[in-house]
Amino acid sequence: MMLRCAIVYTTLNDNTRRLAECMYGALPRGVCLYMGKPCRQALAADVIFWGNNAGIQSAEIDAFLEQAKQRILVPFGHTCFGGGKDMCAIGAFACNVMRQAEQMLQQDKTKNV
Repeated sequence: MMLRCAIVYTTLNDNTRRLAECMYGALPRGVCLYMGKPCRQALAADVIFWGNNAGIQSAEIDAFLEQAKQRILVPFGHTCFGGGKDMCAIGAFACNVMRQAEQMLQQDKTKNV
């Protein structure tokens, strides 16, 4: 089973969007099922990369994050207070997160058999 991710960010005109594009470009084809502003389609993912560089807060975003708690939520950009900001490294970061999440899922399945 291949895990699927979504890359969600709140603003379209800042580094968070550019970081999201770098992650999307680095991930293997078919792994990312959605990239863009918070929406219901992103909740179909197993892993949600979440960027909120502008610190935007709204009832809509709060509702999305509440629903996203059922997923693996991975902050990037300003949201993670200093990590995941390097344009060159963010693609490797996203690939590494997905690889490790897949390994953890497989280990859990092995333990439960």
